[in-house]
Amino acid sequence: MKVAHILNKIEFSGAETMLFQASDMFAANGVETTLVASEIEPGRFEPSMREAGYKIDNVGAASSLKFLKNFYNYFSSHQFDVVHIHTEKLYLWKVVLLRLSGHRNIVRTFHNCWTFGGYIRLKLILHRRLATYLGVKKHAIGDAVLANESKMFLNKCYQINNWILTDNQLIKNQVAIRREKRKELGIPEDNFVIISVGGCSSVKNHGFILELVNNLVEQGLKITYLHAGTGVDEPAEKQSASQLGIDTQVIFAGNRKDIPELLIGSDVYMMPSLFEGLSIALLEAMYYNGLVIVNNAPGLNNIVDNNKTGFVIDISDNTIYLELLKSLIGGNTPVAVIREEARRFIGDKFSLENNVGELLKYYKLNTNIK
Repeated sequence: MKVAHILNKIEFSGAETMLFQASDMFAANGVETTLVASEIEPGRFEPSMREAGYKIDNVGAASSLKFLKNFYNYFSSHQFDVVHIHTEKLYLWKVVLLRLSGHRNIVRTFHNCWTFGGYIRLKLILHRRLATYLGVKKHAIGDAVLANESKMFLNKCYQINNWILTDNQLIKNQVAIRREKRKELGIPEDNFVIISVGGCSSVKNHGFILELVNNLVEQGLKITYLHAGTGVDEPAEKQSASQLGIDTQVIFAGNRKDIPELLIGSDVYMMPSLFEGLSIALLEAMYYNGLVIVNNAPGLNNIVDNNKTGFVIDISDNTIYLELLKSLIGGNTPVAVIREEARRFIGDKFSLENNVGELLKYYKLNTNIK
């Protein structure tokens, strides 16, 4: 089976991470995968993807019109058994051009809980309906995205959950890994480490964590904030840390390949995002760290069961965050059972083997490929 995945720039984000982790399983099931990038500049994840065995082609262009021309020419000269779209931009036009280029087996994944009103919402409803009429098969990556597509865009989808690679051996070696990573990063053993993983953008709301760290430092607590990821707002976040006077308490680690080990080496994972789809970073944090604090927002509050598999707190009241963090630092909140429940939940519902298997079945079911 020859499958093309249409992406934006191939960066360290959720869809690309899942594809990277699934490369061996795709190959073992006879799937030949090509990643089609839609932006001119190469993404930072491309070298790793090539090492994983993926072919990468680029149809990016300076204008939408030139892009659509490149897109049509590419798919006219390259035939695939399945074309899998992961992008929202120019969605309907991509579908039309795929049909004109002879492709009938088109799959679309909806990754996020988009919220729009007025003209934009009506346009997206129309585009989704026309794409369905043209034969596109649709699936959502989790409960929140499924519900959001139905409510916001009247778009009925099949559900295939996101997945992560779960390595129980890392869990067994967590004491040694914790010591090793802290030594590598220069973090004192007795510091309480807050970690976040994700791109630097206003939606991720990392400034909220910086304010909390500043408050805790002012109270004399030994804190390190480990920030993994980069993005457009990284310079502003670094400037904010400097202005708050917490430069030495914040480590901007950039994009890393050892995220599970960093999670194990930290004390708590925080995600104060304004909204998410189904965050791979959160799933990994629940498995490899086990203790997460998230905003009471779509894509987060439906994954974390408050006080059972983590903590769900609205960012409108940072006092509750501060009190919880101080309680965790002081060892006054028991968390061993929460870590166990979080890890079990992720292993049961978001394993790579199960959900990649579901995607392969979905390809075959909707494309008549045996």
